[in-house]
Amino acid sequence: MQQEIVTIGLSETGNDKLTELKEEGVFAEKMDGFRFAIALALAQGVLPDEIGKRAPFVNIGSLDPDHTLKHAVETLMPGQLQETTPYRLIERLGEWGINELYAQHQSGGIDFARVFAQVEERA
Repeated sequence: MQQEIVTIGLSETGNDKLTELKEEGVFAEKMDGFRFAIALALAQGVLPDEIGKRAPFVNIGSLDPDHTLKHAVETLMPGQLQETTPYRLIERLGEWGINELYAQHQSGGIDFARVFAQVEERA
């Protein structure tokens, strides 16, 4: 098993996309967008690929002070944790979610009502 990380990273492209979403007012803060991106990926049931080269984004203590994200991943994706750690998986989920949100934003805007409806359908 891999050692747990203490800092969540993003690819340079993922970070740029998240910055743009914040600057365009989609999210008030980058961390808000990142958390939403993780939730979207969890709701969609995706298992994202490894990120590759990543740069530090946020300390785990700031992102997940009460371990809610960690517990969500442990509960919803237990089978995936045999090859990785919860926060390494959270990192990948966030990257995937950012890319998905950015693509939706570029193609006319994020329809949050539709996103929530998709989540409800999967529940």
